[in-house]
Amino acid sequence: MDGHGFVKVFRQNDTSTPVIMVAAEVERQRIVDAMKSGVNNYVVKPFTADTLSATIKQTSDEIAV
Repeated sequence: MDGHGFVKVFRQNDTSTPVIMVAAEVERQRIVDAMKSGVNNYVVKPFTADTLSATIKQTSDEIAV
């Protein structure tokens, strides 16, 4: 099972837990597909600790609204 498949199955049972996908895919359609499958945010590898931290904060802020 790949990440997209996992998120689809996970979202069938849990729609409230934030999911940030980390992947090497930079193709726009792959990111769009990930968002459609239920991820809240997406980080492309390689990434820095600052990038990951900012993505977690952004995701948290969006969910808190």
